[in-house]
Amino acid sequence: MRKFLTGLVLSLSLVSGAFLVAPPPAVAAPTTTLAFVPATVAVGQQAKVEVRSSFVPVRGNFRLQELRGSSWVTAAELPSYQNYGFTIPAGSTVGTRTFRVAAKADSRTWVFSRNTTLTVARGTTALTTTTPQVRPGGTIGFEARSSFVPDAGSFRLQERRSGAWTDVAELPSYRNYGFTRPAGSTVGVRTFRTVATVGGTWVGSSWANVTVGDPAPPTDDLTEARNRIVADTNAARAEAGLRPLGQLAGAHDVAQGWAAQMARTGRFEHNPDYARQMPAGWTRVAENIAYGYGVTGVVDAWMDSPGHRANILGDFTHIGVGVATDANGRPYYVQNFGKY
Repeated sequence: MRKFLTGLVLSLSLVSGAFLVAPPPAVAAPTTTLAFVPATVAVGQQAKVEVRSSFVPVRGNFRLQELRGSSWVTAAELPSYQNYGFTIPAGSTVGTRTFRVAAKADSRTWVFSRNTTLTVARGTTALTTTTPQVRPGGTIGFEARSSFVPDAGSFRLQERRSGAWTDVAELPSYRNYGFTRPAGSTVGVRTFRTVATVGGTWVGSSWANVTVGDPAPPTDDLTEARNRIVADTNAARAEAGLRPLGQLAGAHDVAQGWAAQMARTGRFEHNPDYARQMPAGWTRVAENIAYGYGVTGVVDAWMDSPGHRANILGDFTHIGVGVATDANGRPYYVQNFGKY
């Protein structure tokens, strides 16, 4: 009996030893990767794509795909599989596009990269003046910038003359670009902007105003300035056969707050929240902004602009006005209109 048991133990040892055989070496799973560099481009630009695969895909089965609706659509056939850089058009629609790479590792196995997004943003141009007021015969300083590389020959400085924009210079650079223009001998406010095309789409900057000579200075008395602007606005409405606008304290507060904000930051832009900030009960609201003009001339300047004129002569019942000056004495103005 002892001999039998010993043999049995030895037999079990041999069987156990069968489980100690080393497994075959692991085989790494095939992979592909996709990246956009940079991940955000302006409309009309080319987006740079970088693709890599850890294997050689089956010929004709290495593709860049875009998600359109709920379906993946082939956007490009890819001839290479490692460190492959190429470009695709970003298109003219602002938003996010989703892509992936699809490749066949063998006759049956598809391998997909992670979904990667490309953000297509609206292009911007910006223009500022380093000399908001100059003497006749002096020199106006400008700084221009674009968030994209403009189409060849399309980055221009324009001046508003008799209600129309006129090209006055072609700009050879698109970032941190400083240049000058003669101020001329005519006293008054000159208004400029930059424009450029990206993929055939025109993009314009906000306006930059330059006062040549000594303008009518803004008054330090906010009430006096406000009353003058309201009076000039209502005079324009009366000339058009329209009823005058009443002054609304809450609308004055909204307009004054935004004028002070622009004067403090130096950013000339509309208040994105004025509709929410206006006193409750309105059925229509609108806003006009301006800077660089004297109090006695700002309403005339608005009336020379079709969009601003439409607000002044619009279907409104009340108005709020804000006036503020920056550290250099440059005035900023806001009109908020409401129908109550």
